[in-house]
Amino acid sequence: MINKIALGLSAAGLIAAAVVAAVVVLVLPDTAVDDTNGPAQTCIHRAFDGDSTVCVCNSTYCDTLTSLPTPNAGEVLTYTSSKAGLRFDQKTLQFQTGTTNKNASRLQFVLDRGTAKTYQTIIGFGGAFTDAASINIVSLSQRTQERLLRSYFSKQGIEYNIGRIPMASCDFSTHLYTYADEPDDFEMSNFALAVEDLSYKIPLMKRAMDMTERPIKFFGSPWSAPAWMKTNGALYGNGSLIGEAGDEYHKAWALYFARFVEEYDKNGIKLWGLTAQNEPIDGFSDFAFQCMAFTAAEQRDFVKMDLGPTLHSRGHGDLKLMIGDDQRPLFPNWAITVLNDTEAAKYVSGIGVHWYMDMLAPPSRLSETHNLFPDHFILGTEACTGAIPFNPDKVKLGDWTRGERYSRDMMQDLNNWVTGWVDWNLALDQGGGPNWVKNFVDAPIIVNADADEFYKQPMYYHMGHFSKFIVESAKRIEMQGTSDFNTKFVAFVDEVKKTVTLVILNTAEKAIDVVITDRGIGYFETEIPASSISTFVWLAM
Repeated sequence: MINKIALGLSAAGLIAAAVVAAVVVLVLPDTAVDDTNGPAQTCIHRAFDGDSTVCVCNSTYCDTLTSLPTPNAGEVLTYTSSKAGLRFDQKTLQFQTGTTNKNASRLQFVLDRGTAKTYQTIIGFGGAFTDAASINIVSLSQRTQERLLRSYFSKQGIEYNIGRIPMASCDFSTHLYTYADEPDDFEMSNFALAVEDLSYKIPLMKRAMDMTERPIKFFGSPWSAPAWMKTNGALYGNGSLIGEAGDEYHKAWALYFARFVEEYDKNGIKLWGLTAQNEPIDGFSDFAFQCMAFTAAEQRDFVKMDLGPTLHSRGHGDLKLMIGDDQRPLFPNWAITVLNDTEAAKYVSGIGVHWYMDMLAPPSRLSETHNLFPDHFILGTEACTGAIPFNPDKVKLGDWTRGERYSRDMMQDLNNWVTGWVDWNLALDQGGGPNWVKNFVDAPIIVNADADEFYKQPMYYHMGHFSKFIVESAKRIEMQGTSDFNTKFVAFVDEVKKTVTLVILNTAEKAIDVVITDRGIGYFETEIPASSISTFVWLAM
């Protein structure tokens, strides 16, 4: 994350944080929550200081969705969430034939599946199992934990299918650590997962896997190599790996990745992918929290000479290795440097992008990157709100605008060849932590452990309008329509279920009338409420 806050953690603070992290929380399976097959439950609203509301969940109640049904021929299923309080409000519309009322004030959206181009195949949507997220989730009672996890991963929730895993500590940990802190352990003989993995993250991941009908793609991202392997001898600040690609330090760092994959596999979590380094440009400054510097050329050589060969030699060649994992302005140049090298490119499956510097580069940079390297997918690997330095509003309960930022960015990305979008922390506390460097931010779910409840922010529902309805393997499809400052849209076709999904975002403070036409079927008319997001699903005949 781009948030360069001055480092200020005392030795006493580190010790205290370590003690907190050493507390083992036993996460037991819960069978008491029995609303998995019932009708959808509505939101219990609560207003805070935001411009909308949150939905309150506890051990006895939480709003839910039902399984997404396949619409009947000629039928349109609509789901709408709004600043005014709608949350996945469901209605059914019918296609009509004949001539539409050509009212000039109505926005027109037209799909011609006979001639429309199809674009990227979707990988999915999700969030990160950080230490902070896991600590917050297990601070709740078992029944409330279950409801939170179901909200994200079950068919009664928004059905995430991606989970990001920080490899050892990051800023959203309670203390600094890696899995190989013993100096000069080039063979990784003392490599060991931490209590945060074994007692927090992994048990929660297993519970998520047990409740989902969509397989979860887990990928790992490192923030820093052990301090003894770095030029500055620290996990943060201006520092890189000692030496150069091919030497013992780079070989040891590559082995660290392989051991992470293997230890997670031993504990029941098979990884889908890895990123080569979280935000490699952070390590070129006096950065406040865990980071490590790589230039694009250094990442290329590390992938080519160390990481790729090590993963393949140890039987992990099927993992999806992603380069970049950094800000949009770095592209396409970063990809050009790495992927124009055929030896490096053969080990790489994709490119990770973050959103924190999007204002410095247009989304067309993503399309440029795809056009240069069409065989490598692009995945949004991290985003969050409240990350602007010195902004006092780290958590804004009920803030609709932050949800709109999520949807606007997802639509920009998806309309420029990005295959999915991964949020940052799954859950944070009311202060936006815990975070050892006090780099607090917001999250789609905020936990109030004292009250044994959690709050679903507007961001959660904005994420769900994509993750619930745009399934893995769906393809983006060309649709003609009005896209301006207030109205954005993106459309997909699921060639397995034979359905079309259209998402429309209206950020205007007034409702808009729309006519949506599928030239193979007919048209339907509807109203998109003020400050809202709507998802439409129909059967492609």
